[in-house]
Amino acid sequence: MASYTAELDTVSHIVQVVITEDDGSEHDYQFDFDPRTGRWEFSERDLLERDFGEDWVDDLEEEIERLIETGVEASQDEEE
Repeated sequence: MASYTAELDTVSHIVQVVITEDDGSEHDYQFDFDPRTGRWEFSERDLLERDFGEDWVDDLEEEIERLIETGVEASQDEEE
C-alpha cells in the first residue's frame, strides 16, 4: 500500500504531501490554504481515489485538514 508524508509550511500557507508508491516512485503535491479561514481545494481527490482507494484518501484528507488547522491557529496567534 502506498504511504504519504505531509508537512506544513506556515510561512507560505501550504501543506506539502509526498506520496510513495509500493514501487518506490514518489509524487509531490502541495495544497495552498487561506490562513484566515483554512479554505483549500482538493481537486486531485478523484485521481487519488482511483489510484489508492477512498479510505486511503479519506485518511490523507484528514491529515491535510489537521495540518491546515494548525496553520490557521499559528496565523491567528501571529496577528495577536
